[in-house]
Amino acid sequence: MPLAPLSKEAHLRVKAIHRLSREINGKTRTRHEKKLLELIRKHIDEIEKLWENKNKHFIIETGDLIVLCLELILENKASVNKVMLGCFARYEKKLSHLIKERSQ
Repeated sequence: MPLAPLSKEAHLRVKAIHRLSREINGKTRTRHEKKLLELIRKHIDEIEKLWENKNKHFIIETGDLIVLCLELILENKASVNKVMLGCFARYEKKLSHLIKERSQ
């Protein structure tokens, strides 16, 4: 049986963070999604600047970005593990295809 992308403990913590985030950022789905997307954009800019300056703090900010993305998945009542397993499969297939194309 394959491992789930998030452990039970991590999943519970993300759900708790999500509840707190909704309390601060907007209880309606649309308001919360808009705030999450705004924060995602800000984190991407910050990560890029830190990375360009060779500041290793970009790794922590990347972790924060992952939490925001997980929240967006939860906000839409989707299973984090199902989404991630599906994405892993898509990436594996796409990358394998690109490698095969490159070697021809």
